[in-house]
Amino acid sequence: MNQIKKQIENITGADRVHENESMANHTSFKAGGCADLLVEPADGSQLRDVLQLLAAGGTPHMVLGNGSNVLVRDGGYRGVIVKIGDAFNYIRICDENGNESADGTFIVCGAGTLMSRVAKAAASASLTGFEFASGIPGSIGGAVFMNAGAYDGETKNILKAAHLISADGSRQFTMTADELDMGYRHTILHETGDIVTEVVLKLERGKEEDIRALMAELADRRNCKQPVQYPSAGSFFKRPEGYFAGKLVQDAGCKGLTVGGAQVSQLHSGFVINTGDATATDIIQLKELVQARVMDKFGVMLEPEVRIIGEDPIETGDSAADPLDEYELAYDLHTHTTYSHGKGSIEDNVRVALEKGLEYVAISDHGPGHLFYGVNRSDFDNIRNDIDKMSIKYQSINVRNSIEANIIHASSSGRNSNGLDISPDEFGQFDFVIAGFHFGCLRCSSIRNWLWSHGFKAGEESLRRSNTKMICDALKLNDIAILTHPGDKGPFDISEIARTCAETDTLIEINGRHGHLDTEEIKEAARVEGLKFVISSDAHTPDAVGSYRTALQRAIDAGLDLKRIVNIRHR
Repeated sequence: MNQIKKQIENITGADRVHENESMANHTSFKAGGCADLLVEPADGSQLRDVLQLLAAGGTPHMVLGNGSNVLVRDGGYRGVIVKIGDAFNYIRICDENGNESADGTFIVCGAGTLMSRVAKAAASASLTGFEFASGIPGSIGGAVFMNAGAYDGETKNILKAAHLISADGSRQFTMTADELDMGYRHTILHETGDIVTEVVLKLERGKEEDIRALMAELADRRNCKQPVQYPSAGSFFKRPEGYFAGKLVQDAGCKGLTVGGAQVSQLHSGFVINTGDATATDIIQLKELVQARVMDKFGVMLEPEVRIIGEDPIETGDSAADPLDEYELAYDLHTHTTYSHGKGSIEDNVRVALEKGLEYVAISDHGPGHLFYGVNRSDFDNIRNDIDKMSIKYQSINVRNSIEANIIHASSSGRNSNGLDISPDEFGQFDFVIAGFHFGCLRCSSIRNWLWSHGFKAGEESLRRSNTKMICDALKLNDIAILTHPGDKGPFDISEIARTCAETDTLIEINGRHGHLDTEEIKEAARVEGLKFVISSDAHTPDAVGSYRTALQRAIDAGLDLKRIVNIRHR
């Protein structure tokens, strides 16, 4: 592989070739092993030369777009991933002859261009027909490859032509939708391996306000019915003839089914999601379990839409000592139950915490301001009563009553003047309060942050300042025990937030489910003297209570002095 690497570098330059590259950073599942090499050609010429080199040498390789429909097994990919990246990210509005024209009805775009970006460009040009794809999280090249579709629309209906390079890089050519034989989630490219480099779409004139209204309507439908806040590959299984995959999965009793960090979404059973620390193996095992249950009950074998590539991990056996085994979690202060959108009861969480040897566990369901899964204020007393019962029943573990309040912009007066969705008067109902930023609340720039997290980076710095002020104001105005998963769901100044946590004696969380603080954020926060950290599972299923290994590994990778983590101790 060293020789191939040098040959590729001669074509692209060394800065475009990456060795042992984690594919979790290049796929929408945010999971999976490493590729031996990943190369991102700077233009079509480099792409052709790289493909010719790999084909001539018989080197295993795969071309990757946005990675929204690919999962790499944990053993990694033994070969070269050729990524269609920024060089193929462009959009032009053209006339039928391919000339740029503001009045044109054709969109010419590079294969690496995100569909969301194409949709925005179409709306700005008052071109209708692409609205169905505005929320599909992939590139336009991948849309052609899979004949992507949603809401009764399909790519084949608007595709005039696709410009391609043959799999061996030897020729360039153009194909129409008919020539591509575009069917349900399939084209002949699956067999030929030829690569889309540029796409020409034929749209129609419309009214910009109508186009944007339809896009907004579809976005609302998608956000309400699909788990867009979690890493996934969209619909996991193809639709079997005569059935709907999601309904088969749900009717087979698989809704919410969990393997490790992978889960069949509670919101839409057609989605498999990464709840924060899923491995590719977790996802694949969950896939197989769902397939078996559906087959047993309905006699239908579900076929995944997701392309699964690479090798299974090598079994190391018990002889390979894991340094994480030297440590254990003393307590878990961030767990959820069915009072918000967790899967288990308070007692379920307590039992698991007891089994894992925790000294105490806190129940910290979402604050009432969350529009979708906030706890009802009318349940505050019920939660307290349930916790009191657990304290009597399980006397060998302390059970604490907390709440994960939602951080919002502080109002000038009234209940939310403290920048939280619980008032100062309500603090007394809990043993302590933790707080974090989430989508789904009013007065916290949810929409702007959601757009940012999905690639719309306009106004990033002003949003970063606003988010950071919102967090710091809440910390200064309240006695918050833990700031949960800072860095997640929007841009933040981690240094300033860390300083404020230190000043207010607030623990800053390394969250095992969300991936924040990530390694770089831990390094940044650790520069603040006196700041203390806490590891939390953020468990939404009972089996995840007390999980700490993923978060601890990030802390170790960041070089954090583990004595600064208040709930980690040597065994």
